[in-house]
Amino acid sequence: MKIPVTRTKRHHLYNNMEMIQKMKTSTTLALPLLIIGLLLGCGPQRDVEESVENSHLKMKDWFLSAGDWETDPQLYVREFGAGKDTIIVLHGGWGAEHSGLVTAVKDLGKDFHFFFYEQRGSLRSPFPDSLITFDHHIEDLELLRKELKLDQMTLAGHSMGGVLASAYAHRYPEHIKKLVLLAPARLREPLPETDKELQHQEYLASVAYRNRPETEEELDKYGLNRKSPPLSSKEETMKYRINMGKLMLSDISKWPQMTGGRALYKAHVYGLTEKSYPPDGWDFIAEFRKRDYPVVIISGNHDWLAFGNLLNKKWTSDIPHMVFHEIDNAGHLLWIDQADELTRALRQHLK
Repeated sequence: MKIPVTRTKRHHLYNNMEMIQKMKTSTTLALPLLIIGLLLGCGPQRDVEESVENSHLKMKDWFLSAGDWETDPQLYVREFGAGKDTIIVLHGGWGAEHSGLVTAVKDLGKDFHFFFYEQRGSLRSPFPDSLITFDHHIEDLELLRKELKLDQMTLAGHSMGGVLASAYAHRYPEHIKKLVLLAPARLREPLPETDKELQHQEYLASVAYRNRPETEEELDKYGLNRKSPPLSSKEETMKYRINMGKLMLSDISKWPQMTGGRALYKAHVYGLTEKSYPPDGWDFIAEFRKRDYPVVIISGNHDWLAFGNLLNKKWTSDIPHMVFHEIDNAGHLLWIDQADELTRALRQHLK
């Protein structure tokens, strides 16, 4: 019996957060990791009409069992595209979801066959808290590789998804064909002393940029700075997204493309994953240096996590198989700020 697959709205996540908590301005630049978890992977929610028909696919989405099909939790998996090259796409978070990245690759369906999955504990992949750890996230990716019967994988990870891709590559280097890291979160944790001054410069530039007047102008345009009468729920949502936009976008006027969020983001998953990090942290730049698979970093020059990309440029300057691709006038959500340029960069580097 054929089971019909329904098309669902893609939801995306913006948790109700304290938008810009006070960040330490020391050269160690101890960015609050919870803020990263709240923001990484944010993107627009919209129905993405596929430009190609995948006649060889029976289903566009399915569930990957973490053990017994009947009794164990499952990971939500989605497929898009009819190209011969398989790409596994990892969303940010932890606790975010995948739909913004469908938007990011919507014009590449003829070139590639994309697989997205929601990490355990995220919106469409509920798991008990006791089963949510950093190690489990890595092994879930290995489980997907085995399910797809891939010897080697090209991984494209956004933000904290870039950390997951790198962590998987560290554990299973023999199964990596290429890494493409989109606006990746910290690739060295803790940061070496030799990198802290550059990170501090990035932080100061980011703070100055976030204080640009366009934010207040956008709020005033819609009367969202008023004291009375109280803002409606819709207006509160608009205000929230504009304030989010000053952190995540280069062009604040594009904030209406930032949809979804709040309760759809499973914030506790970040804390559970963070508590289970390796006690000595990681140094994925040193790991990449030892390997010969290609690594590409694609980042906007206005990304709040790496403003100006001083560290990205340093890290990729002397490793021959690492490439850095900077996109001008783009923040953390590259597919909102510079959709066409991101499409060109992905087409170039995923091939």
